Amino acid sequence: MKKITVLVAVVLLSVLAISAFAPADKQNATLVEERQTERLNQFLVNVQLLENLVSAKAPLNKVKEQYFAVRVAFKQWEYLGEYADPALVKDKINGAPLRKIERNTFGMNIVEPKGLQALDEMIFTEGAYAEVHVLPVVSELLDVLTDLKSTRYPVYDRVVIEASRTELIRLFTLGITGFDVPLSGHSIKDAEVVMRTIGSDLKLYQETFAKIDKAKAEDLFAELSSGIRYLKEQQNFDSLDRLKMLTEYLNPVFQKLHYFHKLSGIEMIQEVSNFLPPLNLNADNIFAANLLDESKYIGLPNKLNTPQLASLGKTLFYDPILSSNNERSCASCHNPIKGFTDGIPKSLAMGFKGTVSRNSPTLINCVYSERFFHDLRAEALEDQIEHVVLNEKEFNTTIFKILDKLKQSSEYQLLFQQCFENTNDENAISNQNVSFAISAFVSSLRAFNSPFDKYVRNESKALNAEVKRGFNLFMGKAACGTCHYAPLFSGTVPPRFEESESEVLGVPENPYVAKLLLDADMGRAGARLKEQVGFFEHSFKTPTIRNISLTAPYMHNGAYKNLEDVMDFYNHGGGIGIGLNVATQTLPADSLHLTKSEIKDIISFMQSLTDTAGLTSKPAVLPKFDKHTEWNNRKVGGLY
Repeated sequence: MKKITVLVAVVLLSVLAISAFAPADKQNATLVEERQTERLNQFLVNVQLLENLVSAKAPLNKVKEQYFAVRVAFKQWEYLGEYADPALVKDKINGAPLRKIERNTFGMNIVEPKGLQALDEMIFTEGAYAEVHVLPVVSELLDVLTDLKSTRYPVYDRVVIEASRTELIRLFTLGITGFDVPLSGHSIKDAEVVMRTIGSDLKLYQETFAKIDKAKAEDLFAELSSGIRYLKEQQNFDSLDRLKMLTEYLNPVFQKLHYFHKLSGIEMIQEVSNFLPPLNLNADNIFAANLLDESKYIGLPNKLNTPQLASLGKTLFYDPILSSNNERSCASCHNPIKGFTDGIPKSLAMGFKGTVSRNSPTLINCVYSERFFHDLRAEALEDQIEHVVLNEKEFNTTIFKILDKLKQSSEYQLLFQQCFENTNDENAISNQNVSFAISAFVSSLRAFNSPFDKYVRNESKALNAEVKRGFNLFMGKAACGTCHYAPLFSGTVPPRFEESESEVLGVPENPYVAKLLLDADMGRAGARLKEQVGFFEHSFKTPTIRNISLTAPYMHNGAYKNLEDVMDFYNHGGGIGIGLNVATQTLPADSLHLTKSEIKDIISFMQSLTDTAGLTSKPAVLPKFDKHTEWNNRKVGGLY
């Protein structure tokens, strides 16, 4: 155990107060780096004090009070600390309080919850506090921070602005939703601390910004101050107007920081790195259609990702020639009119011989995932086609048979040759190129122009009152936004959007019978050898709720017929809440206490995310085959 001795006077110093006396002739980034060093010191000091209290078996109220002091110190350090080393923060300082399998290792190394969110649950779960469990977590956090003192993360002007903008996304998606503090209810105070810290550091750049645009600079700092003041006035988590926070404070600051960054002459991330994250820091709105770079999620080389290739992929998507009986296409289970689902609990199997094992998920915005399928078994969008091709209930064929068919069409040969110009004629139709083409089309199915999107981008002034209420409930009291993260409203984790999450909800086999049974599907635990662990049993990918009004029935097994029934399931606390035994349920099992009118408002909000414009057209005709003329009568989209 590493120990440090501190003076009480040091603990009482404010990080921001200390830094206010820094010499004025230093460069801004240097000043911020010095502040960040002191913030880490304060973070470490407060964790040390927490460890002392827990070790001394201090009263629980004293432990809670010091935990809150730790949170303030952490939130002052977070925006630059998390930007510099997101993996460290996620794995050891502030990750979700769930067991997980260590990344990038062979074998099955299970990692127990650690860091601040784990402490939040340990300290604030009623009747569960025990020093013997809390102390090791606090001590490990102290060790991490002590080691961190010897690591220097240089701070540049670019980093201050980019980290601030990234933190605004984190504040909106993980902060004011309550994700960071599962039980303590400290999220509004956390958000206030974050905005104060960012505002203090950005003040160093006020003169630079004013030289570019004085009026806009004044607006920027006025919006920051107003946002801080609004948070300070809020005392109730449920009543916080998150839509107001987004539209009046966070988005305007997010946009203006980008504006000043572009015009200041300060270098931007794309000028210094070829390894850019999915988060596009050139976007000027948290709900911008280009907030995420879809090319970062697929293995398709950028030079090949052209409209021409997407068009070829679209043709393949709607062509039943890919199936063994020439009657089934990708569109059979992913109908564009139904949000690229098929409207039935489980898709029909080949030859009408029963059904496949799960409900058909939407493909719209599915590109923004780290992994694919309900059980997350595929690690790349391009890998999905192989799973479908080989499945005897879906296409029931092999990729080699498909290639042999396609090569018998001169029209297909020409289309492939046009898309893959540097490939010789014989090899243009290949396994990889078929996957690339379909991936290019599926990745083009992007939709961020719903009525709600347009409203928060200030492209439209109209939004019904029930939608506004529903959004605030979704992101607050109902806790939907702690799993369906904005703005994708899926399980792709902000602010970097690099990881896909799954949850154990405890979905019943049939919710409409008297005797409820837990659905037997094992989810992730039944898909990959490395994930065959107890806490992944019945765990399924968190889907997007965009276009949810088109994609009934719901859940991995299509068990729920409508959104009202889905909301009732969540309102009761998932499987445990309706009386099922779900040992590893990750969904909180307590009631949300939502009224019928609140549920109606949430559904209205979800319906406001509907947008399929420009995505639903089908090819007029399919490529012909010269010798197999009997194939030329196949139906666009398949027979069933």
